[in-house]
Amino acid sequence: MAFFSQSCYAFSMQVTLNIPDDLAAQAEARGFVLETYVRELMKENLSGERAQNGQRQQAVAAMLDFAVRHGATLGGLGLKSMVHEGHRY
Repeated sequence: MAFFSQSCYAFSMQVTLNIPDDLAAQAEARGFVLETYVRELMKENLSGERAQNGQRQQAVAAMLDFAVRHGATLGGLGLKSMVHEGHRY
C-alpha cells in the first residue's frame, strides 16, 4: 500500500508498507478502506500521546505549585530547580 499526499517540497517519496492480513480484515469489518482505517488509527494514537503529554504537564505544574505553596526543599535544593534540572536530560 502506498500513501500519497500533496507536499510543499520539491521532491516526492513513495513508501510501501506490508500490511498484516488481520489489520486489513479489521478495516474491512469496520467498513473502511484500508488507507482510511490506518489514517484513523494514526490520528487516535497521536491524540492519545497528546493527552498523556498534557497530563504530564499538569502533574509537573501541580508539583511545582505544591512546592511553592509549602516551601518544599530537599536538603536546600529547591524542588523547582530539581524539576528544571531533569528537563536537561
